[in-house]
Amino acid sequence: MLASEAARTFEAMKDDLIRSFPGQYALVCGRRLVGVFRHVDEAMGATSRLFDDDELEPGTPILISEIAHQVSVRVFATPFKRAVVATPGRL
Repeated sequence: MLASEAARTFEAMKDDLIRSFPGQYALVCGRRLVGVFRHVDEAMGATSRLFDDDELEPGTPILISEIAHQVSVRVFATPFKRAVVATPGRL
């Protein structure tokens, strides 16, 4: 059984993704394929921008997965914005 809706979504579209984007990385949020990226760090950067730009709600679970029959890279995350903490004496 797959642990998340994003993982189930990825598995449902995996064969099509392998045909079109083998070896790349899919960014999935819930039932939505957000994008496909050549490198995992590009997918992570896109995730950060989506949360920073409020396109995704803080705490929304995401999946970044290698597009392959045998996946070697899979990242599950629930990103939140960091709280800004004021440091005394610093601006």
